[in-house]
Amino acid sequence: MPKHILGPLDADSATLPELPGHIRPWLQAVVVLSFLSFISAITLLSLLTYRLIRWQRKAKRTNQFVILIFNLLIADIQQSLAFLLNIEWLRVNSVVVGTPICYTQGWLVSTGDLSSGVWCFAIGLHTFASVILNYRLGKRCFFACIVGLWVFIYGISLIGVGMYGKELYVRSGVWCWIHHDLQDLRLWLHYFWIFVAEFGNVFIYVAIYTILIFRIRSGHYTPEQAKRVKEVSLLMVVYPVVYVICTIPLASARMSAMGGNPPSYARLCLAACMITSNGWLDVLLYTLTRRIMIFSDDPPADDNGIDNFVAFWNEKPRRFGGTWAISGGDTEHPMPGRTRRGFRSLSLTLDNDSQNDLVGAGTKDIKLITTTQVYSEPAQPEDYEEIEEMARQMRPRTPAGRWSEESGAIKDVELAHIPSTKSLRTLRSLHSKRSQLSERSSKVDSKAETR
Repeated sequence: MPKHILGPLDADSATLPELPGHIRPWLQAVVVLSFLSFISAITLLSLLTYRLIRWQRKAKRTNQFVILIFNLLIADIQQSLAFLLNIEWLRVNSVVVGTPICYTQGWLVSTGDLSSGVWCFAIGLHTFASVILNYRLGKRCFFACIVGLWVFIYGISLIGVGMYGKELYVRSGVWCWIHHDLQDLRLWLHYFWIFVAEFGNVFIYVAIYTILIFRIRSGHYTPEQAKRVKEVSLLMVVYPVVYVICTIPLASARMSAMGGNPPSYARLCLAACMITSNGWLDVLLYTLTRRIMIFSDDPPADDNGIDNFVAFWNEKPRRFGGTWAISGGDTEHPMPGRTRRGFRSLSLTLDNDSQNDLVGAGTKDIKLITTTQVYSEPAQPEDYEEIEEMARQMRPRTPAGRWSEESGAIKDVELAHIPSTKSLRTLRSLHSKRSQLSERSSKVDSKAETR
């Protein structure tokens, strides 16, 4: 039984008898974008589920970042489903309070918005620990944190349900959410944590960007590594910008309402379009920037760090083969890098994530240590074309082809002088018999001389 009972519903929270005509297009846009987010999140979630099952059977391990993306997609599905239920209000041309649809929508808005922010913040923390600190949680601790975060999300949402029961979720604008009289509940059980996630994401990714740029300028990386790190550091700006742009309009509109300036229905619908776009933007962003991990046939290692990122705006590298790029420091300004047994090392970095280290093994000797990281991705149509082209170039050439390439100017060549396969076999047989006769005659001559 709820401990608190609210008074009768006023005009702002009671059933809306009819949707205003100018609001229907706005609400239709919300439904379309929420459907796009729902479909894209479901698709990627299904793919990740298949990958996780396959990885577990194949290698008995998974990747922590992929698990975090998996949970973020669950949150995005809840959030998009909440605004997708607006299709019911379009169908009946009204927002009906007290129905199961209204209560379900209010619950999904509360849990979906909160869980999306929590998992974005968790991914930011994991990225900071992985890229900057080179630290990962143990398996048990990691999964305990996963369970703890979901308990926190649903626990926060259940507080209001336990206090007010069925009276908690009523009409709030053109959809259902927490009663507008419960301002403290809206603030401390929802928007406070949304703002923590927003500013926390901004702080974390700005810190990552700043540290990476400082390391580049201080010579922490080799020239080739610095080029890649600089490209990846720009991604640290994209992640928080996307999340803040999607969430801040609705949060600011609700905070404005708490200050006594309720937003218009059109403004609320525009803010809903932004926040429900979280789903398809997350799918697009993480698919483009971390596709190596998401689409890998084998479970990616947890200790890859910055190698997990892909700068999608960069020119697509050659997928087959590799080129050497040699870099080293002089004696006056040694290059910062790994050293072994007190000797300075010279790094030879490949474009395909391989690295050779020339390490001093004695007073006059050096040894070559090769470190190679191999990534696998699903083959694309252009990959097959490149493979076929390489196979064609490596295919043995016919005599006619060799003659044509060497002659250049000769178009029509008579090949009568080239013996057939049968003729070649006959010549080899005659040559073999001639060699045997020569050996026999040599033996006879040597015996005659001995006598």
